[in-house]
Amino acid sequence: MLGRVMADLQKGLMVLLVAGFIGYAGFAMLDIEYLSQSPTAVTKAGSADVSEKDLQAIMDGEDPTEVLEPTAAGKSLNYICDTGYIAGDMDKNRFSKISYASIAHEGKTYIQISRYSPTYLIQENYQIVSATEVRDIPAEIKNMLDRKIKNPAECDQQDLYLSNIRHLK
Repeated sequence: MLGRVMADLQKGLMVLLVAGFIGYAGFAMLDIEYLSQSPTAVTKAGSADVSEKDLQAIMDGEDPTEVLEPTAAGKSLNYICDTGYIAGDMDKNRFSKISYASIAHEGKTYIQISRYSPTYLIQENYQIVSATEVRDIPAEIKNMLDRKIKNPAECDQQDLYLSNIRHLK
């Protein structure tokens, strides 16, 4: 009787150990897959863009709030742009899985879809998962977007989910 209880206990522990290992390996693979999609975003996320001069001023006793520029809540110091791929319903979004670059400027987010055949979208402050296609954007913004989409490592890399795009007719 005691031998049977011990055998059942060993089996139970073995099943628990195997299930734990499989669960751990599954979560580790998810993390590795996620990190492999945007390696620069992970390495840049914790770093701040502080010059040697600013760092020395802080070390000499200067107030960091006086030396460094303030950042918006939740934003990284490094990024003024985003790059990645458009995500959305494949049936309704003709831009789904196409690369983009975006820059926020004066209350609007300007988005360039595709490096090779650019289309431009604008998001107003109230638009979170929607955008409006436009014929033209300011030349300065267009040039910046073109540079950023060709050098995506300079920007925060994340997919942009758009559920609704008002297209030009």
